Amino acid sequence: MVVMNILLMLLLMSGLQTVAAKGQVERSSPNTETYNLPEILSIALERNPRIEEEHGIVEQKQGNTLSASAYSNPTIVVHSGRGSLRDPSMNTTITERYVTLSQPLEWPGTRIAQQQAAQASVKSAQAGVEDAKLNVIAHTKKVFFDLLLSQHETALIKQNVQAMKKLKTAVHARVKAGESPPFEVIKTNVETLKILKELLRTEGAERSAKATLNSLTAGGLGEEFTIQGEFLSSEGDLDFTKFSKQTLSTHPKLVKGQERVKEAEKRHRRELHARVPNITLSGSYQRDVGREAFVGGISIPIPLWNQRQGEIAKAKGVMRQEEAILLRTRTSLHQGIIQETQKSNIAAAQISTYENGLLKQAQEALRIAQVSFRYGEASLLEVLDAQRVFRETQLEYMRAKHELSVALTALEQLTGKLND
Repeated sequence: MVVMNILLMLLLMSGLQTVAAKGQVERSSPNTETYNLPEILSIALERNPRIEEEHGIVEQKQGNTLSASAYSNPTIVVHSGRGSLRDPSMNTTITERYVTLSQPLEWPGTRIAQQQAAQASVKSAQAGVEDAKLNVIAHTKKVFFDLLLSQHETALIKQNVQAMKKLKTAVHARVKAGESPPFEVIKTNVETLKILKELLRTEGAERSAKATLNSLTAGGLGEEFTIQGEFLSSEGDLDFTKFSKQTLSTHPKLVKGQERVKEAEKRHRRELHARVPNITLSGSYQRDVGREAFVGGISIPIPLWNQRQGEIAKAKGVMRQEEAILLRTRTSLHQGIIQETQKSNIAAAQISTYENGLLKQAQEALRIAQVSFRYGEASLLEVLDAQRVFRETQLEYMRAKHELSVALTALEQLTGKLND
């Protein structure tokens, strides 16, 4: 069992040395770029494919609008051939010609409803672009804060690694002088391994967050880059009722939903008007043997068997579905605002608790334990406990700042008021 523990310790330490060496190479690379949050957001908005996809949808809907405004093309039919009278007394042969021109005429109510539906679909697609921008900005900011947290955690743990090295040096000296039992060396080694294991985790999370952030910019940040910035902060308690009023009037999701409802209503109206059949006006010139004529006509389908009951019912069902989706979206946004407001207020209260004494108390407890240990008035276990508490307090403080930033970002996204 002792041999296995020793091997495990050696493997962990060798792995960490490799990771640390790799990190040094990465940080020392002369090609590494440093970005702040506004710069990253600018690149993401310019290159993220989700936004380009939504712009493509807008162009499609604009094409549908042009199609809805276009008139049906006329049709011309030409027939020609040789003809002659079969009567022997009249040996007449001529080229017979039949030319027919027809123009379909769409019922005005159907045409207007189709155009209005197409226009509503364009507005819905444009709101989709704004919603996509909100999503890209919010996701990018969240990953940025994830990376910032990982960097802070890595830096704090590295500080603890250095503190453990100093403590190990003091413990070795005391053991060598016979003032402490050899078992205390093992205690410091075990505690060091725990810290190094946590360091591996945070460095892995940092690399993962970098990869995700780079993917959100479609590779615009490059393989190697660093970031600089701070977490968000809030002043006082947030009132969710104020945010709710903003959201219910301007949020792109609701604008998109409202336009989709309008589009569905216009398509339902189109199907109602389509019960009146379209007519086709036609005129023709006819010349055959012994006859020449100009003929006009009108073609009217008779809605006897099919009166579009199925199409009308389908359009009405789509309209009801869009109304339900809009209601669900409004409810979801309202509920999300309440939740994220509460999260923001809780995180802000936690940060205030840490800043108003908890951090200083944990730091003072560690200082007292270290001084007492130096003078032989405290045990190694007390020093390790104090050091662990101080480390966890610092990490929890950073995590609370991260939670506040993420909650504020989510709140901004829910209200449609993201600051880029």
